[in-house]
Amino acid sequence: MFETLKVILTESKRSLFYKFKTSPILYLFFSAMVFFSIIMFAFLTYILLKTEVETTLQDVFFGVFFILLLKSAADFHTHYIKSPQISYPLSTQANQTKTIFEIFLAILLIQLTLWFSFSGLYLLTLFALRIDIWYPLEYLSFSIGIVLATLLGSMISLHFFSPKRYRLIPAIIILAYYWLTKDFIIISLTLPIVLLYFVLSIENGLTSYLFVNRKERIKERDIVRKRDVVNALFHREITVLWRDRLLFSFLFTTITTALGTGYLVIYGTDILIPESIREMAEEFLPSMFVFLGVYVVVIYTSVFPGLNLFLNEEKTMWILRNLPVKNETIVCGKALSLAPCFLTAVPFLAYITIFIGSEDLVFLTWFLSFSFIAGVIISVPLGAKYVGKKSDVLLLYSVAMLLFIIMGVVSTFVMFVRRYTELEIIIYLLLLLFEMIILWASLKISSQILSLKS
Repeated sequence: MFETLKVILTESKRSLFYKFKTSPILYLFFSAMVFFSIIMFAFLTYILLKTEVETTLQDVFFGVFFILLLKSAADFHTHYIKSPQISYPLSTQANQTKTIFEIFLAILLIQLTLWFSFSGLYLLTLFALRIDIWYPLEYLSFSIGIVLATLLGSMISLHFFSPKRYRLIPAIIILAYYWLTKDFIIISLTLPIVLLYFVLSIENGLTSYLFVNRKERIKERDIVRKRDVVNALFHREITVLWRDRLLFSFLFTTITTALGTGYLVIYGTDILIPESIREMAEEFLPSMFVFLGVYVVVIYTSVFPGLNLFLNEEKTMWILRNLPVKNETIVCGKALSLAPCFLTAVPFLAYITIFIGSEDLVFLTWFLSFSFIAGVIISVPLGAKYVGKKSDVLLLYSVAMLLFIIMGVVSTFVMFVRRYTELEIIIYLLLLLFEMIILWASLKISSQILSLKS
Protein backbone atom coordinates (compact mmCIF):
# COMPACT_ATOMS: atom_id res chain seq x y z
CA MET A 1 0.00 0.00 0.00
CA PHE A 2 1.26 3.48 -0.93
CA GLU A 3 4.23 1.96 -2.79
CA THR A 4 4.47 4.89 -5.22
CA LEU A 5 4.38 7.38 -2.35
CA LYS A 6 7.20 5.56 -0.56
CA VAL A 7 9.32 5.36 -3.71
CA ILE A 8 8.98 9.09 -4.45
CA LEU A 9 9.79 10.14 -0.88
CA THR A 10 12.72 7.73 -0.67
CA GLU A 11 14.11 8.85 -4.01
CA SER A 12 13.71 12.53 -3.06
CA LYS A 13 15.59 11.96 0.20
CA ARG A 14 18.38 10.02 -1.52
CA SER A 15 18.68 12.65 -4.23
CA LEU A 16 18.94 15.44 -1.64
CA PHE A 17 21.64 13.63 0.35
CA TYR A 18 23.53 12.79 -2.83
CA LYS A 19 23.52 16.43 -3.95
CA PHE A 20 24.75 17.57 -0.54
CA LYS A 21 27.49 14.95 -0.72
CA THR A 22 28.65 15.82 -4.24
CA SER A 23 28.43 19.64 -3.83
CA PRO A 24 28.52 20.39 -0.09
CA ILE A 25 29.67 24.01 -0.44
CA LEU A 26 26.94 24.96 -2.91
CA TYR A 27 24.11 23.39 -0.95
CA LEU A 28 25.41 24.52 2.43
CA PHE A 29 25.45 28.03 0.99
CA PHE A 30 21.87 27.62 -0.19
CA SER A 31 20.76 26.23 3.20
CA ALA A 32 22.49 29.07 5.03
CA MET A 33 20.82 31.65 2.79
CA VAL A 34 17.39 30.13 3.43
CA PHE A 35 18.04 30.00 7.19
CA PHE A 36 19.22 33.61 7.43
CA SER A 37 16.41 34.78 5.14
CA ILE A 38 13.82 33.39 7.55
CA ILE A 39 15.62 34.97 10.50
CA MET A 40 15.77 38.26 8.59
CA PHE A 41 12.02 38.19 7.90
CA ALA A 42 11.39 37.55 11.59
CA PHE A 43 13.50 40.58 12.56
CA LEU A 44 11.79 42.64 9.87
CA THR A 45 8.43 41.67 11.40
CA TYR A 46 9.75 42.72 14.80
CA ILE A 47 10.85 46.13 13.46
CA LEU A 48 7.53 46.71 11.66
CA LEU A 49 5.56 45.89 14.80
CA LYS A 50 7.70 48.15 16.96
CA THR A 51 7.35 51.04 14.52
CA GLU A 52 3.58 50.42 14.34
CA VAL A 53 3.60 50.17 10.56
CA GLU A 54 0.34 48.90 9.11
CA THR A 55 0.85 45.44 7.58
CA THR A 56 -1.68 43.00 6.18
CA LEU A 57 -1.57 39.23 6.46
CA GLN A 58 -3.32 38.99 3.10
CA ASP A 59 -0.17 40.10 1.27
CA VAL A 60 1.92 37.54 3.12
CA PHE A 61 -0.67 34.84 2.48
CA PHE A 62 -0.78 35.45 -1.28
CA GLY A 63 3.01 35.58 -1.46
CA VAL A 64 3.33 32.17 0.21
CA PHE A 65 0.33 30.81 -1.71
CA PHE A 66 1.61 31.62 -5.19
CA ILE A 67 5.16 30.45 -4.44
CA LEU A 68 3.81 27.06 -3.34
CA LEU A 69 1.39 27.04 -6.29
CA LEU A 70 4.25 27.36 -8.77
CA LYS A 71 6.41 24.86 -6.91
CA SER A 72 3.58 22.31 -6.82
CA ALA A 73 3.00 22.67 -10.57
CA ALA A 74 6.72 22.14 -11.22
CA ASP A 75 6.92 19.15 -8.86
CA PHE A 76 3.87 17.47 -10.41
CA HIS A 77 5.38 17.98 -13.86
CA THR A 78 8.65 16.40 -12.65
CA HIS A 79 7.18 13.43 -10.78
CA TYR A 80 4.34 12.61 -13.19
CA ILE A 81 4.13 14.40 -16.53
CA LYS A 82 7.83 14.10 -17.40
CA SER A 83 8.83 11.10 -15.31
CA PRO A 84 9.82 7.99 -17.32
CA GLN A 85 9.91 5.89 -14.13
CA ILE A 86 6.19 6.36 -13.51
CA SER A 87 5.38 4.31 -16.61
CA TYR A 88 5.97 1.10 -14.64
CA PRO A 89 3.32 1.61 -11.89
CA LEU A 90 0.90 2.97 -14.51
CA SER A 91 1.32 -0.22 -16.59
CA THR A 92 0.63 -2.62 -13.70
CA GLN A 93 -2.76 -3.84 -12.52
CA ALA A 94 -2.81 -1.21 -9.78
CA ASN A 95 -5.48 1.45 -10.01
CA GLN A 96 -4.05 4.30 -12.09
CA THR A 97 -6.07 6.92 -10.22
CA LYS A 98 -4.56 5.63 -6.98
CA THR A 99 -1.06 5.98 -8.45
CA ILE A 100 -1.69 9.59 -9.49
CA PHE A 101 -3.14 10.32 -6.05
CA GLU A 102 -0.02 8.93 -4.37
CA ILE A 103 2.15 11.20 -6.52
CA PHE A 104 0.09 14.17 -5.40
CA LEU A 105 0.23 12.97 -1.79
CA ALA A 106 4.03 12.81 -1.93
CA ILE A 107 4.16 16.39 -3.25
CA LEU A 108 1.73 17.53 -0.55
CA LEU A 109 3.83 15.95 2.21
CA ILE A 110 6.95 17.68 0.88
CA GLN A 111 5.20 21.06 0.74
CA LEU A 112 3.76 20.71 4.24
CA THR A 113 7.16 19.65 5.60
CA LEU A 114 8.73 22.77 4.12
CA TRP A 115 5.90 24.96 5.40
CA PHE A 116 5.95 23.66 8.98
CA SER A 117 9.77 23.74 9.10
CA PHE A 118 10.13 27.29 7.79
CA SER A 119 7.15 28.69 9.67
CA GLY A 120 8.31 26.94 12.85
CA LEU A 121 11.73 28.61 12.61
CA TYR A 122 10.05 31.95 11.91
CA LEU A 123 7.73 31.62 14.92
CA LEU A 124 10.53 30.48 17.22
CA THR A 125 12.52 33.57 16.28
CA LEU A 126 9.54 35.80 17.04
CA PHE A 127 9.06 33.97 20.34
CA ALA A 128 12.71 34.63 21.21
CA LEU A 129 12.09 38.32 20.48
CA ARG A 130 9.16 38.19 22.96
CA ILE A 131 6.43 38.89 20.42
CA ASP A 132 2.93 37.51 20.89
CA ILE A 133 2.57 34.81 18.24
CA TRP A 134 -0.64 33.15 19.38
CA TYR A 135 -2.76 33.32 16.22
CA PRO A 136 -4.15 29.77 15.84
CA LEU A 137 -6.96 30.66 13.38
CA GLU A 138 -4.59 32.56 11.07
CA TYR A 139 -1.97 29.81 11.17
CA LEU A 140 -4.61 27.18 10.41
CA SER A 141 -5.85 29.27 7.47
CA PHE A 142 -2.30 29.59 6.17
CA SER A 143 -1.80 25.81 6.45
CA ILE A 144 -5.04 25.17 4.56
CA GLY A 145 -3.80 27.66 1.97
CA ILE A 146 -0.71 25.45 1.46
CA VAL A 147 -3.00 22.50 0.78
CA LEU A 148 -5.06 24.58 -1.65
CA ALA A 149 -1.93 25.78 -3.45
CA THR A 150 -0.69 22.19 -3.81
CA LEU A 151 -4.05 20.99 -5.11
CA LEU A 152 -4.46 23.79 -7.65
CA GLY A 153 -0.80 23.75 -8.72
CA SER A 154 -0.93 20.01 -9.39
CA MET A 155 -4.17 20.29 -11.34
CA ILE A 156 -2.88 23.19 -13.42
CA SER A 157 0.14 21.09 -14.38
CA LEU A 158 -2.06 18.05 -15.04
CA HIS A 159 -4.47 19.82 -17.40
CA PHE A 160 -1.98 22.15 -19.08
CA PHE A 161 -0.13 19.13 -20.49
CA SER A 162 -3.28 17.36 -21.63
CA PRO A 163 -5.22 17.47 -24.93
CA LYS A 164 -8.18 19.05 -23.09
CA ARG A 165 -6.88 22.28 -21.67
CA TYR A 166 -10.38 23.63 -21.19
CA ARG A 167 -10.33 21.71 -17.92
CA LEU A 168 -8.12 24.52 -16.62
CA ILE A 169 -11.12 26.86 -16.59
CA PRO A 170 -12.30 25.91 -13.05
CA ALA A 171 -8.78 26.51 -11.69
CA ILE A 172 -8.66 29.93 -13.37
CA ILE A 173 -12.08 30.83 -11.95
CA ILE A 174 -11.02 29.74 -8.44
CA LEU A 175 -7.78 31.75 -8.60
CA ALA A 176 -9.67 34.80 -9.89
CA TYR A 177 -12.09 34.47 -6.98
CA TYR A 178 -9.15 34.33 -4.56
CA TRP A 179 -7.68 37.47 -6.06
CA LEU A 180 -10.99 39.34 -5.83
CA THR A 181 -11.80 38.11 -2.32
CA LYS A 182 -8.36 38.78 -0.75
CA ASP A 183 -9.49 37.26 2.55
CA PHE A 184 -7.41 34.22 3.43
CA ILE A 185 -9.93 32.97 6.00
CA ILE A 186 -12.73 32.89 3.40
CA ILE A 187 -10.30 31.34 0.90
CA SER A 188 -9.58 28.49 3.32
CA LEU A 189 -13.31 27.66 3.34
CA THR A 190 -13.16 26.81 -0.38
CA LEU A 191 -11.21 23.61 0.38
CA PRO A 192 -14.23 21.26 -0.29
CA ILE A 193 -14.79 22.82 -3.73
CA VAL A 194 -11.11 22.48 -4.66
CA LEU A 195 -11.10 18.87 -3.39
CA LEU A 196 -14.07 18.09 -5.64
CA TYR A 197 -12.23 19.61 -8.61
CA PHE A 198 -9.17 17.53 -7.70
CA VAL A 199 -11.14 14.27 -7.53
CA LEU A 200 -12.76 14.89 -10.90
CA SER A 201 -9.39 15.79 -12.41
CA ILE A 202 -7.38 12.74 -11.40
CA GLU A 203 -10.08 10.47 -12.78
CA ASN A 204 -8.92 11.62 -16.23
CA GLY A 205 -5.28 12.12 -15.30
CA LEU A 206 -3.87 9.40 -17.54
CA THR A 207 -4.55 11.45 -20.68
CA SER A 208 -1.93 13.97 -19.56
CA TYR A 209 0.79 11.33 -19.30
CA LEU A 210 -0.08 9.82 -22.68
CA PHE A 211 -0.43 13.15 -24.47
CA VAL A 212 2.53 14.34 -26.56
CA ASN A 213 2.22 17.60 -28.48
CA ARG A 214 4.40 16.87 -31.51
CA LYS A 215 5.71 19.72 -33.60
CA GLU A 216 5.36 19.44 -37.36
CA ARG A 217 8.29 20.19 -39.62
CA ILE A 218 7.93 23.34 -41.65
CA LYS A 219 9.99 21.84 -44.48
CA GLU A 220 9.82 18.33 -45.80
CA ARG A 221 13.60 17.86 -45.60
CA ASP A 222 16.23 19.46 -43.43
CA ILE A 223 18.82 21.55 -45.21
CA VAL A 224 22.21 19.96 -44.60
CA ARG A 225 25.17 22.32 -44.60
CA LYS A 226 28.81 21.85 -43.84
CA ARG A 227 29.83 23.82 -40.77
CA ASP A 228 32.88 23.93 -38.56
CA VAL A 229 32.55 22.43 -35.09
CA VAL A 230 31.81 25.63 -33.16
CA ASN A 231 29.20 26.75 -35.69
CA ALA A 232 27.63 23.28 -35.65
CA LEU A 233 27.32 23.33 -31.86
CA PHE A 234 25.97 26.87 -32.01
CA HIS A 235 23.39 25.85 -34.64
CA ARG A 236 22.42 22.80 -32.57
CA GLU A 237 21.71 24.80 -29.42
CA ILE A 238 19.90 27.56 -31.29
CA THR A 239 17.73 24.93 -32.98
CA VAL A 240 16.73 23.60 -29.57
CA LEU A 241 15.92 27.10 -28.30
CA TRP A 242 13.87 27.83 -31.43
CA ARG A 243 12.12 24.45 -31.48
CA ASP A 244 11.07 24.72 -27.83
CA ARG A 245 10.05 28.36 -28.36
CA LEU A 246 12.28 29.47 -25.52
CA LEU A 247 13.50 32.58 -27.33
CA PHE A 248 9.91 33.84 -27.61
CA SER A 249 9.43 33.01 -23.94
CA PHE A 250 12.55 35.02 -23.03
CA LEU A 251 11.38 37.95 -25.14
CA PHE A 252 7.90 37.89 -23.60
CA THR A 253 9.36 37.74 -20.09
CA THR A 254 11.71 40.64 -20.84
CA ILE A 255 8.95 42.90 -22.13
CA THR A 256 6.56 41.95 -19.32
CA THR A 257 9.23 42.54 -16.69
CA ALA A 258 10.12 45.91 -18.21
CA LEU A 259 6.49 47.05 -18.17
CA GLY A 260 6.00 45.78 -14.61
CA THR A 261 9.22 47.44 -13.47
CA GLY A 262 8.24 50.74 -15.08
CA TYR A 263 4.84 50.61 -13.41
CA LEU A 264 6.44 49.97 -10.01
CA VAL A 265 8.91 52.81 -10.52
CA ILE A 266 5.98 55.23 -10.88
CA TYR A 267 3.37 53.72 -8.56
CA GLY A 268 5.20 51.06 -6.53
CA THR A 269 6.08 53.30 -3.61
CA ASP A 270 2.44 54.29 -3.06
CA ILE A 271 1.16 50.73 -3.52
CA LEU A 272 3.72 48.64 -1.64
CA ILE A 273 5.24 50.90 1.01
CA PRO A 274 3.30 51.91 4.14
CA GLU A 275 2.86 55.63 4.56
CA SER A 276 4.78 55.73 7.85
CA ILE A 277 8.07 54.72 6.20
CA ARG A 278 7.42 56.05 2.70
CA GLU A 279 9.51 59.19 3.17
CA MET A 280 12.59 57.16 4.15
CA ALA A 281 12.28 54.74 1.25
CA GLU A 282 11.14 56.86 -1.68
CA GLU A 283 14.70 57.95 -2.59
CA PHE A 284 16.13 54.50 -3.28
CA LEU A 285 12.98 52.51 -4.15
CA PRO A 286 12.81 53.45 -7.86
CA SER A 287 16.42 52.30 -8.28
CA MET A 288 15.66 49.12 -6.35
CA PHE A 289 12.73 48.30 -8.66
CA VAL A 290 14.96 48.76 -11.73
CA PHE A 291 17.65 46.60 -10.11
CA LEU A 292 15.14 43.81 -9.46
CA GLY A 293 13.81 44.11 -13.01
CA VAL A 294 17.31 43.63 -14.48
CA TYR A 295 17.89 40.77 -12.05
CA VAL A 296 14.76 38.91 -13.16
CA VAL A 297 15.59 39.39 -16.85
CA VAL A 298 19.17 38.16 -16.38
CA ILE A 299 18.09 35.10 -14.38
CA TYR A 300 15.65 34.10 -17.11
CA THR A 301 17.79 34.89 -20.18
CA SER A 302 21.29 34.08 -18.87
CA VAL A 303 21.33 31.75 -15.86
CA PHE A 304 18.43 29.50 -16.88
CA PRO A 305 19.65 28.74 -20.44
CA GLY A 306 23.30 28.71 -19.30
CA LEU A 307 22.60 25.84 -16.90
CA ASN A 308 20.26 23.97 -19.23
CA LEU A 309 22.86 23.93 -22.02
CA PHE A 310 24.53 21.16 -20.03
CA LEU A 311 21.73 19.80 -17.84
CA ASN A 312 19.67 18.89 -20.91
CA GLU A 313 22.41 16.55 -22.19
CA GLU A 314 21.03 13.75 -20.04
CA LYS A 315 20.67 11.29 -22.95
CA THR A 316 23.07 12.78 -25.52
CA MET A 317 26.23 13.65 -23.59
CA TRP A 318 27.78 10.28 -24.43
CA ILE A 319 27.69 11.29 -28.10
CA LEU A 320 29.65 14.49 -27.45
CA ARG A 321 32.15 12.61 -25.31
CA ASN A 322 32.88 10.17 -28.13
CA LEU A 323 33.32 12.82 -30.81
CA PRO A 324 36.89 13.80 -31.79
CA VAL A 325 36.22 17.31 -30.47
CA LYS A 326 37.98 19.15 -27.66
CA ASN A 327 35.98 19.99 -24.57
CA GLU A 328 37.02 23.64 -24.98
CA THR A 329 35.32 23.66 -28.39
CA ILE A 330 32.13 22.16 -26.94
CA VAL A 331 32.02 24.73 -24.15
CA CYS A 332 32.72 27.64 -26.50
CA GLY A 333 30.05 26.47 -28.96
CA LYS A 334 27.48 26.20 -26.19
CA ALA A 335 28.44 29.54 -24.62
CA LEU A 336 28.24 31.25 -28.02
CA SER A 337 24.62 30.12 -28.35
CA LEU A 338 23.74 32.40 -25.42
CA ALA A 339 24.23 35.45 -27.66
CA PRO A 340 20.64 35.32 -29.05
CA CYS A 341 19.43 35.03 -25.45
CA PHE A 342 21.15 38.34 -24.72
CA LEU A 343 19.36 39.90 -27.70
CA THR A 344 16.04 38.91 -26.12
CA ALA A 345 17.07 40.83 -22.97
CA VAL A 346 17.86 44.07 -24.84
CA PRO A 347 14.18 45.16 -25.25
CA PHE A 348 14.14 45.70 -21.49
CA LEU A 349 16.14 48.89 -22.09
CA ALA A 350 13.70 50.21 -24.69
CA TYR A 351 10.59 49.62 -22.59
CA ILE A 352 11.99 50.77 -19.26
CA THR A 353 13.09 54.12 -20.74
CA ILE A 354 9.43 54.83 -21.53
CA PHE A 355 8.88 55.17 -17.78
CA ILE A 356 12.19 56.51 -16.45
CA GLY A 357 13.54 58.44 -19.43
CA SER A 358 16.90 58.07 -21.16
CA GLU A 359 19.10 59.83 -18.60
CA ASP A 360 20.44 56.57 -17.17
CA LEU A 361 20.39 54.61 -20.44
CA VAL A 362 24.18 54.27 -20.56
CA PHE A 363 24.30 52.92 -17.03
CA LEU A 364 21.39 50.53 -17.63
CA THR A 365 22.98 49.25 -20.85
CA TRP A 366 26.23 48.59 -19.03
CA PHE A 367 24.53 47.06 -15.98
CA LEU A 368 22.40 44.70 -18.09
CA SER A 369 25.44 43.60 -20.10
CA PHE A 370 27.61 43.17 -17.01
CA SER A 371 24.91 41.20 -15.18
CA PHE A 372 24.26 38.95 -18.19
CA ILE A 373 27.95 38.08 -18.53
CA ALA A 374 28.14 37.50 -14.77
CA GLY A 375 25.28 35.04 -15.08
CA VAL A 376 27.16 33.19 -17.83
CA ILE A 377 30.35 33.13 -15.75
CA ILE A 378 28.57 31.46 -12.84
CA SER A 379 26.16 29.16 -14.68
CA VAL A 380 28.43 27.60 -17.31
CA PRO A 381 30.96 25.99 -14.88
CA LEU A 382 28.17 24.73 -12.65
CA GLY A 383 26.30 23.43 -15.70
CA ALA A 384 29.46 21.57 -16.75
CA LYS A 385 29.77 20.09 -13.25
CA TYR A 386 26.20 18.78 -13.33
CA VAL A 387 26.22 17.89 -17.03
CA GLY A 388 23.72 15.25 -18.07
CA LYS A 389 21.61 15.59 -14.94
CA LYS A 390 18.04 16.75 -14.72
CA SER A 391 17.17 20.37 -13.99
CA ASP A 392 17.75 21.13 -10.33
CA VAL A 393 15.68 23.86 -8.71
CA LEU A 394 18.08 24.16 -5.76
CA LEU A 395 20.98 24.66 -8.16
CA LEU A 396 19.08 27.42 -9.96
CA TYR A 397 18.23 29.10 -6.63
CA SER A 398 21.85 28.89 -5.47
CA VAL A 399 23.17 30.46 -8.68
CA ALA A 400 20.46 33.12 -8.48
CA MET A 401 21.52 34.03 -4.94
CA LEU A 402 25.20 34.22 -5.94
CA LEU A 403 24.30 36.46 -8.87
CA PHE A 404 22.14 38.67 -6.62
CA ILE A 405 25.09 39.23 -4.27
CA ILE A 406 27.45 40.05 -7.16
CA MET A 407 24.98 42.44 -8.79
CA GLY A 408 24.27 44.12 -5.46
CA VAL A 409 27.94 44.70 -4.64
CA VAL A 410 28.84 45.94 -8.13
CA SER A 411 25.79 48.22 -8.43
CA THR A 412 26.54 49.76 -5.01
CA PHE A 413 30.15 50.39 -6.04
CA VAL A 414 29.13 51.95 -9.36
CA MET A 415 26.51 54.18 -7.74
CA PHE A 416 29.21 55.40 -5.33
CA VAL A 417 31.53 56.10 -8.29
CA ARG A 418 28.80 57.96 -10.18
CA ARG A 419 28.15 60.16 -7.18
CA TYR A 420 31.74 61.23 -6.52
CA THR A 421 33.46 61.15 -9.92
CA GLU A 422 32.80 61.89 -13.58
CA LEU A 423 34.92 59.01 -14.88
CA GLU A 424 32.06 56.53 -14.89
CA ILE A 425 32.50 55.54 -18.57
CA ILE A 426 36.10 54.53 -17.91
CA ILE A 427 35.01 52.54 -14.86
CA TYR A 428 32.35 50.78 -16.96
CA LEU A 429 34.92 49.79 -19.59
CA LEU A 430 37.46 48.61 -17.02
CA LEU A 431 34.87 46.49 -15.23
CA LEU A 432 33.72 44.95 -18.51
CA LEU A 433 37.33 44.23 -19.50
CA PHE A 434 37.98 42.60 -16.13
CA GLU A 435 34.77 40.58 -16.49
CA MET A 436 35.75 39.36 -19.97
CA ILE A 437 39.01 38.03 -18.50
CA ILE A 438 37.00 36.20 -15.83
CA LEU A 439 34.66 34.88 -18.55
CA TRP A 440 37.64 33.45 -20.44
CA ALA A 441 38.85 31.79 -17.22
CA SER A 442 35.33 30.50 -16.54
CA LEU A 443 35.16 28.81 -19.95
CA LYS A 444 38.60 27.26 -19.40
CA ILE A 445 37.51 25.94 -16.00
CA SER A 446 34.31 24.61 -17.53
CA SER A 447 36.24 22.65 -20.14
CA GLN A 448 38.45 21.19 -17.41
CA ILE A 449 35.39 20.20 -15.37
CA LEU A 450 33.89 18.60 -18.47
CA SER A 451 37.11 16.63 -18.97
CA LEU A 452 36.95 15.35 -15.39
CA LYS A 453 33.28 14.36 -15.82
CA SER A 454 34.14 12.28 -18.89
